[in-house]
Amino acid sequence: MPSPPRTPGKTVIPGLIDTHVHAIRGGQTFQFETYWYDEGTLEQALAKLSSAAAKRDAGQWVAVVGSWHPDQFSEKRAPTVAELTKAVPDHPAYVQYLYDYALVNAKGIAALRLDEPGAELPPGIVVEKDAEGRATGKLSGGIGPFNVLFARISASGDEQKKASLETFFTKLNEAGVTGFVDPSAGPPASYEPLFALRDAGKLTVRAGYRIPAQRPGNEAEWFAGMMAFRQPHYSDGMVSFLGLGEALVFGMNDGVQMGPGFNPPQAARDELVKVATFAAQKRIPVEIHAYTDDAAKAILDAFETVSKSFPLDDLRWSIAHLNTGSAETLDRMKKLGLAYTVQMGPFFEAPAIKEASGAEVAEASPPTRLALDKGLMVAGGTDSTRIGVFGVWRAIEYQLTGTSLGGTVQRRPDLLLNREEALRLYTSNAAWIAFDEDERGALAAGKLADLAVLDKPYMTVPVEQVHTIRSVLTLLGGKVVYDAKALR
Repeated sequence: MPSPPRTPGKTVIPGLIDTHVHAIRGGQTFQFETYWYDEGTLEQALAKLSSAAAKRDAGQWVAVVGSWHPDQFSEKRAPTVAELTKAVPDHPAYVQYLYDYALVNAKGIAALRLDEPGAELPPGIVVEKDAEGRATGKLSGGIGPFNVLFARISASGDEQKKASLETFFTKLNEAGVTGFVDPSAGPPASYEPLFALRDAGKLTVRAGYRIPAQRPGNEAEWFAGMMAFRQPHYSDGMVSFLGLGEALVFGMNDGVQMGPGFNPPQAARDELVKVATFAAQKRIPVEIHAYTDDAAKAILDAFETVSKSFPLDDLRWSIAHLNTGSAETLDRMKKLGLAYTVQMGPFFEAPAIKEASGAEVAEASPPTRLALDKGLMVAGGTDSTRIGVFGVWRAIEYQLTGTSLGGTVQRRPDLLLNREEALRLYTSNAAWIAFDEDERGALAAGKLADLAVLDKPYMTVPVEQVHTIRSVLTLLGGKVVYDAKALR
């Protein structure tokens, strides 16, 4: 008698942890936003935005906010304002390309009163004008100005924010994500929906957060006041405070600069020494933003000064991004005992890095392989929802292939990771960054049952399919937080 057919086994992994994702902020607008990162043509992308508009009441905005690149489209270009107006004629529409620029359609120009004298826009937003002095629909700005503008466009009530955040966390669970660290959610009110979900027992991910400086100037004094009644870091099992990040001193932040030339003023360098001295003395964890090697060098100058009085090697401090990081910079980090949290920015930005810094730098960005080979602790993040793709798998695939979006830049083959190394960035190494390596990040006796059962075998699935992997069953502390019903 023939044997009954056997059901293939499923791959089980530790729950994924994203160590640098703006989940708290991005999650609160998840249901408001439209996402283009999986669209192959501009026509499909605009149709998706048009479909979203059809479900909105008159006058309500629709928006795409980052995480796309013109090279992903077969047309190899961004939409025009005219195309945006044609696709969404009856609602204001906002399309932001990373933090470089934003486009608004005709209704958006009217809603923001861009053609009226004294239009009230956040400081730093610049309106492009045509020869007749009328708004073209293109805006430029930067991280801060665009975040303020989008917060205005996407304004909603507390219950809507909470519901959107809960839905976003379920989406993370669907990918097998059971934890994250948010490096800077914004002002204090931004954290309240997260705490509300925890208090209601509705939190389905372990959420870590850091607190950024809230105003430029005298940041050390501000942090000292903010930390006066706090422990350096602490956790209740579901929500953890992990210290300071990502903007510690406004003048030390190089934004999303792609090339060399960042040289912060001495006053900002001195202020970072004050902030770092305070944090080191109080043993407060720190993650700091450095997009370029020049920014990292300036940061390390300050940290090396502080290390003469307060050793840093057991504080789990880290530098984030470091897209153009050099061997010299990584050596300095290793000597200080710093970690490196790497994200997937070059997946979108490699062409801009190539233009600013040359092909050799772009083809080595980010320096994950080099950092691992030098013995640094390296943990993975996405930097979504503006720069990266949430859900981790696209970031993991990028570490394996090194191919930027649209195939425009290819990382050198000798700088790629293998599958085990890439997975560790988002499991055991990520747990270490969160001070949780004894509790999670591995499938081992005595650890929490944070795990995901995958729909595809991660170790053998074709590498170009890794980004499509999803969980069929996700557990958090042994409790089911996502079930695709595929195991029944």
